[in-house]
Amino acid sequence: MFTILDFNGAKICPVKKNLIVLLLIFIITALVWRQSLFNFFAQDDFILIWHFSQNNLVDDLKNVFGSPITHWRPVHNLYYFIGGNMFGKNYIGFHLLTVAIHGLTAFFVFKIGRIVIKNDSLSLAVPILYLVHPAHFVSMFWISGTVPTVGFLLLATSLWSFLIKRKGISLLLFVFAIFASEAMVVGLVIFAAYGFVFKREKIDKQFLAIIAGISVVFLAIKFAFFTSKTTFDVYQLELSTKVFGAAKYYLLRIAGFAESSGDRLLTILLLAWLLSMAVLLIKSLSKDKKNVNFVVFSLLIIISGLFPFILIPSHLSPHYMNVSIFGFSLFLAIALKPLKPLLSLAAVLAFVAIAMANISLTKNFSWVVKRSNLAKVYLYDIEKQNLPEGSILVFDETEISTSEEAYISLGTGEAIKFWFKDKNYKTCFSRFEKCPPLP
Repeated sequence: MFTILDFNGAKICPVKKNLIVLLLIFIITALVWRQSLFNFFAQDDFILIWHFSQNNLVDDLKNVFGSPITHWRPVHNLYYFIGGNMFGKNYIGFHLLTVAIHGLTAFFVFKIGRIVIKNDSLSLAVPILYLVHPAHFVSMFWISGTVPTVGFLLLATSLWSFLIKRKGISLLLFVFAIFASEAMVVGLVIFAAYGFVFKREKIDKQFLAIIAGISVVFLAIKFAFFTSKTTFDVYQLELSTKVFGAAKYYLLRIAGFAESSGDRLLTILLLAWLLSMAVLLIKSLSKDKKNVNFVVFSLLIIISGLFPFILIPSHLSPHYMNVSIFGFSLFLAIALKPLKPLLSLAAVLAFVAIAMANISLTKNFSWVVKRSNLAKVYLYDIEKQNLPEGSILVFDETEISTSEEAYISLGTGEAIKFWFKDKNYKTCFSRFEKCPPLP
């Protein structure tokens, strides 16, 4: 068992132990994701920050709770409201907020793992495996990619509250979770899976019925009144052969294979690591049949986290897999059970090293970084020119980008309003509009 002792060899009280674990998690989070702090705003960032934080207080709050841009997510909109009013143009501040949310999520993953697995050292492995996972890249590097991050933090706290028998708080946090990200309705499956696997005859049917009712009412209201036809057209659900391709894509991301690092050696090392985990898992199951319950619970979480995303094969992104990564981290912790603590630590550190290498390499290929850098070049260049108020900014084909790329990177031009809100600049993108000739 993993036990934290003070300098005199005495056990540290639970509160101090939690604080130590939380501090450790934040240190690891900052170390692994430090490069994300310096990634500039890009595309939707400008639109959402401008919409939810750059007006007067009344209009901002009205937009937060009642005005969907593409999705109605009032709780997540508060992220832009708070961040926009606290940090303004300081993108580092937004990323620090994201790092804090990610670290806090990992802490509650630890708390859940500790209750479910009932092993302190293994439960500490779960949040580390979760927080360093390379599939979080988009969420950490793109400010607008925090939807699943905020949503899963609330779902994780809801699940933890349920496990410690604070069911009223759990229900409230579940409501907050689905209002942050509609994908968190899969929490219903996780609650049901826990009851089915670990409680059986003691399953809380009343709690599950309430969760199910909340989910149905929420989805009905959201899709009937707060989802536009454009959003339905863009995010179309498909039941076709493309679903198999999407499933393959997401399962590889969940397993830790980076989307675009392009490094064959890292792929081989990760594959070898996963195979060793598979061997250990077989050993773990043969030693203790009770571990089957943990494996089943983990697999149900992984599968539930795939939805609805595998049914939207035209919009693939690894950062949607927060729930599945949580299940994968629990799954790996069970595989580590046969190992002694030092070997278990070595195995976890090996995954951390592979993940950090993949994160660093992904940074060189990611569209998030490329579009952030492009937006930064445009805005800083306009800032240097200090053009007269009311000037028309023409974005044509250039050596650094096409007009279409400029349009996307600058959030359909909202970046100009956000960055130069007192200048009253006008924009014209030659790809979509007939622009005045350049001097």
